[in-house]
Amino acid sequence: MKLRHFFGLLATLFALTGFWGCVDLEFDEPPVRELPALTANTTVQAVKDMHVIGQNANLIDEDLIVSGVVVADDESGNFYQQIIFEDATGGIAIRLGTNGLYTLYPVGTEVFVKMKGLYVGDYNGFYQISGDVDGGVIASPLVPEHVVAGEKDKVVTPTPADLDELLSNSATFDGLLSRLIVLDGVQFAGVDLGDTYAVAGGGSGQNRTIEDCLGNSITLRNSDFSDFAGEPINEMNGSLTAILSVFGTTPQLVIRDLGDVNFTDARCGSQGQGGNLISIQTVREAFAGGATTGPADSKVRGIVISDRTASNINGRNVVIQDGTAGILVRFASNHSFDLGEEIEVTVADQELSEYNGLLQVNNVPLGLASSNGMGTLPTPRTATVAEVLANGDAWESTLVYLADVTLSGNSVFSGNVDVSDGTGTLPLFSYSSADFANDVLPAGTGNLTAIISDFNGIQINLRNGDDIDFDGTGGDPTMITAAELRTLFEGGASAAPGAKILRGVVISDVDNGNLTERNVVLQDETGGIVIRFTANHSFALGEEIEVNVSNQELSEYNGLLQVNNVPNANATSFGNGTLPTPAILTIAEIVADLENLESTLVQIEGVSFTEGGTYSGTKMLDDGTGQIEIYTRTQASFANSTAPSG
Repeated sequence: MKLRHFFGLLATLFALTGFWGCVDLEFDEPPVRELPALTANTTVQAVKDMHVIGQNANLIDEDLIVSGVVVADDESGNFYQQIIFEDATGGIAIRLGTNGLYTLYPVGTEVFVKMKGLYVGDYNGFYQISGDVDGGVIASPLVPEHVVAGEKDKVVTPTPADLDELLSNSATFDGLLSRLIVLDGVQFAGVDLGDTYAVAGGGSGQNRTIEDCLGNSITLRNSDFSDFAGEPINEMNGSLTAILSVFGTTPQLVIRDLGDVNFTDARCGSQGQGGNLISIQTVREAFAGGATTGPADSKVRGIVISDRTASNINGRNVVIQDGTAGILVRFASNHSFDLGEEIEVTVADQELSEYNGLLQVNNVPLGLASSNGMGTLPTPRTATVAEVLANGDAWESTLVYLADVTLSGNSVFSGNVDVSDGTGTLPLFSYSSADFANDVLPAGTGNLTAIISDFNGIQINLRNGDDIDFDGTGGDPTMITAAELRTLFEGGASAAPGAKILRGVVISDVDNGNLTERNVVLQDETGGIVIRFTANHSFALGEEIEVNVSNQELSEYNGLLQVNNVPNANATSFGNGTLPTPAILTIAEIVADLENLESTLVQIEGVSFTEGGTYSGTKMLDDGTGQIEIYTRTQASFANSTAPSG
């Protein structure tokens, strides 16, 4: 049929050609698209004010029209079935059940939204206009009725913003939420360099980190379905244009395409003040010779040997070591440099001073430091306690390995602990904020790795709990199963053994909001367990991950066993795994074996809800063999959906 139409068109064209030679060629101008005769009678902010974050979406039953200019569409695939538009009062997303929205409402298009019959709600704190109370899209046939395109090609100018102000001032953040903003002087964090924006074909989305030169950072969320997912991350510094978003309590940015990433400048600190590379030992010798500032036109390069994620060091401090020595660098604000990262720090004209006997480069602006990505950790020096005490000043801020030591003088690591090996005793100090602070001191003899420090006398500091190697708990980590962890806890253990890794598949769904963002449920072939991280994570349902659980706390929260306060850096993703097959069980069977089945997938057949209403809160399930509660958080994306009957 298409061929017949095509050839018919050709015949018509040939026939017309004969007429063109003998007629006066005068053509009517093409019709101009008529603009809609619509006028807004409300504002974006007024629409948002109709809804309270976290509560059910609100039905609009008035003849309200809100208008604005589209500032983000779905052309790159980083936004899906939604556009973002804003007026002078604010921005908001609208969910539309149509693909290729950029052909209907491209960026720069004025839109008029007829609100009657639509809903205003939020998805984990991000305001949206939707087609139903559950936040679903406006059905495709209804889209033209509710969203009318007006004038196109309007100039879209992002609102300038400051990252520090965004993160520290809630009023500023709320005012710019859902708006197109531009941040200057930002870059991708060092840990993201060498990676891609997302995982092409990965099936979900990826979090990357944007930081400024003051140490502030924010999540950049990229879709695996975007057309730039597999593109390498830009390693420079510059301006970033994005929609300011939020997921729960986590601020996020979402770019429209790679044109929003205008990074052409040198990274923070890469130019410094001249930057001739000198050794850390040269800096220490300069201070010993009376210098109070770093040598002119100089910078140092070293590997980070401290671990900020374990909270056993001040957030402004980092300890670096090169092949000659080590030193503590104290920044003017908190930093984001991780254990094992290679960094460069401009020390020219920076203060050299001692704090309670510990040499530091003090009050260094974060802009004078830059990351070269992950490096190779130096091998700790093997020494006795007596040797550390004798050489503490020379070995200060370097790694040391102490073998066959005993720990005493306290019941837990928090505060001062005596470390002895027969040649002497020296103090091991840990902050009460350290994630291992309340771990019980191991008995017997063992080994430890630490940073040599000074607080009006030589002392040592652990980087994290993995530095403790007692009763064979050290060495290269080996696998441990979920069932083994559960058995250890039942036997009275309050922490996982050292040098242990748990590998499993994520059976929880971080994207639906039914689990706190710090928690993930892992299941392996032996069972399941909850991992509670120190910060929000982004591991998706079905992702296979490894978690270093060495010496991590085992505890129950309201009866649920968890590996608690695990640093996010302890987890590594291996991409999409294979979800375990749910065990088909009756409620009676589940109740009878609850401890063993905890944190695993089950399937209950022939089950019904004992009452109507939505999923939100605690409901009762019944399958004829017994009853069991099912709980849904109010923050869950499906919390307000109607539970099935029958």
